[in-house]
Amino acid sequence: MTQTRLSSRARSDAMVPDPDSLEPSILRAYVQLAAMPDQASGVKTATLARFGSVEVRLTELTQPENKSRDIPPFWLEVYCHATGTTLDSCGCFDFDEPELAAAVDLVDDARRKAA
Repeated sequence: MTQTRLSSRARSDAMVPDPDSLEPSILRAYVQLAAMPDQASGVKTATLARFGSVEVRLTELTQPENKSRDIPPFWLEVYCHATGTTLDSCGCFDFDEPELAAAVDLVDDARRKAA
């Protein structure tokens, strides 16, 4: 699984997005996935935000066997490194306005809960 990484100094500033910048941050991660090479695992992942031990990441299912008309190809996941568990997730097909609004809510909820 490929993940984008920032230096530790950049991570402390850039990985906690302002609530007003969540939508552009999600769209940037979406574009980052398109630029990543396909992985043998069939997924590409970009870290969107970190709030302490909580990480929000966007994953794309890229292999045909992982794709279905009923299963979204993009998943936002809220992952807790302290417990090693997924706390929340939502699937998206194309980040239209309702999906983007749901994604923003998911990231904002993760930020509030981690505070």
